[in-house]
Amino acid sequence: MAENAANFTFTSQNRPSLFEVIASRSLDDTLHPALQKVALFLATNFPKNFNWLGKYYDETFLALNCALQYGYLKNYDSTFSENFYGLQRVLDDGAPLSRHHRRISLLFAVLLPYFKRKLDEKASLYRLENADGCLRNNFEGRFKKLLIFSHSTFEVTWGLLTVYNYVKYMSYQTDAQLPILALIKVKLAYGDPVPEEPSFWATLLKGHFADLWQLNVLKNAITSTFEIMAFFLQFLQAWRAQQSNYSMTALPTVPPPVPDGKARNYQNKCPICLQHWKIPTVLPVSGYVFCFPCILRYLRENQKCPVTNLPAKPLDIVRLYDNE
Repeated sequence: MAENAANFTFTSQNRPSLFEVIASRSLDDTLHPALQKVALFLATNFPKNFNWLGKYYDETFLALNCALQYGYLKNYDSTFSENFYGLQRVLDDGAPLSRHHRRISLLFAVLLPYFKRKLDEKASLYRLENADGCLRNNFEGRFKKLLIFSHSTFEVTWGLLTVYNYVKYMSYQTDAQLPILALIKVKLAYGDPVPEEPSFWATLLKGHFADLWQLNVLKNAITSTFEIMAFFLQFLQAWRAQQSNYSMTALPTVPPPVPDGKARNYQNKCPICLQHWKIPTVLPVSGYVFCFPCILRYLRENQKCPVTNLPAKPLDIVRLYDNE
């Protein structure tokens, strides 16, 4: 009896709170859009050197994220965001992760979000086409409408399943905090105390420059840098959420694209088909107005403005409405 009570007490103390799990997921979701802002800045301001980064950002992030998560899973049995909150992945019975489970965890932590982002982008694009009446009543059009419906149904179902799993976890009916973790028979627990290593920043400030070349100190420096970046990303996310409550008049004025001398050649007509606009649509990165079908088709294939070659994606376009 006492042994069971002691075991229950240890298990309860080693169960992470739901807030830590949700915060870890939030940090994971922040990495992709935060680095995308950097990639977009480089591709827009230095198109000759970084134009490829705007076009292949998802694949570049996939490679970087794979290397990051592999390193953390190998050394800490946790992903980057989980380690940031002191969490660690263990098997259902509390045993350490095997090599097999590390590989599965890496696949679910890296590849699954990549394919989900691609699917979300496709579904958003098809919704845009459907709203503008560009989906015909043929096989392709019906397939796209089916994908829109299936995507919406899946999002609602998965959201409800996640909430249901949260309720089960809080009521001690399951040890897996997320449906994905339950699927691969893994759960999150508090990580074991790590022996304190010499701090890179403390060593640097004390002037012990000879010790900076030690492997443990450099490893600590890299880890600390990632943690500081993670905190900075979350701070920016909270700041942007607060900024969104301001009135439109408080927002800074966005300067228009710089005229390049080509605009007069496309006055009142689409630069692609050279006809008067059909469903006028602007590409904000360059300021040119196109036909909706023309620019949508072009961006799918080329991922750049057809006039200025600045990087752009189909979801960047903005439909213009007039009263004519």
